[in-house]
Amino acid sequence: MNFVNLSLAYTAGALATLTPCALPMLPAYITLYTVSEEKRSLSSALKFGLTTVVGFLTVFTMISLIPSYFLRVLTSRITFIIPFMGLILILLGISYLFSDFYSKLPIISISTPRGYGIKAFYLFGFGYSLASLACSLPIFILMVFESSTIGDLSSIVLLFSAYGIGAATVIVSLSVAITYGQDQVYRHYSKILPYMKRINSLILIIAGIFMFYTGYQA
Repeated sequence: MNFVNLSLAYTAGALATLTPCALPMLPAYITLYTVSEEKRSLSSALKFGLTTVVGFLTVFTMISLIPSYFLRVLTSRITFIIPFMGLILILLGISYLFSDFYSKLPIISISTPRGYGIKAFYLFGFGYSLASLACSLPIFILMVFESSTIGDLSSIVLLFSAYGIGAATVIVSLSVAITYGQDQVYRHYSKILPYMKRINSLILIIAGIFMFYTGYQA
C-alpha cells in the first residue's frame, strides 16, 4: 500500500459519484435534502451526506468482495497476473475513451425513497450506487484489481476507506453547499460531465501503467 494506491482509490470514489449515469441523481439528492424535516445545518449536512455515502459503499462492497478474493488467490499463486491486470486496465482505459460501449449498458432507474430520515438517505445512497454501475464499471474493475493486489486485510480496508472518502468529498460538499444556499455548486458539477469520459480513461491508463510497472518489478 502506498500513496499512489490511495490516490487512485480516492479519485475513483469521487469519479464514481460523477459518472454520466449517476449525475442525474444529484438533483434528486438536492430535493431529498432540501425537503427533509430536519433543519438544515452543518451537522445535518454531514449526517445525511455521510449516510448517503454509506449506502453508496454498501453496493460497491457487496459486489466487489468475492471477485477481489478470487483475484487475490490468483495473484498469490501466479506471479505474472499483476502486470497482466495492468495491461487489462490500459486496454480498458483506451477502449473506454474511444468506445460508447459502457454508455449503452442498461441503467438501473431509481426513484427517490419515501421519508426524509436517515433510512431514506441510506436507501438513496444504495440506489445512487446502482444507478452509477453501468458508467462506473471500469472504475469498479480498477478497484477490484487494486484491492486484490495490495496485501493484507488492513490495507484493503484502508483502500476502501480512501474510495469512500472520495465519494464523501462530492456528496458531503454538495450537502454543505446546499445548507448555506450555494445551489450553484451542482451547476459546477454539471460542467464536468463532458470531461468525465476522458478523466476516467486517464485514471484507468495511469493505474494500469502503475500496476504493470510494479508487478513487473516484483
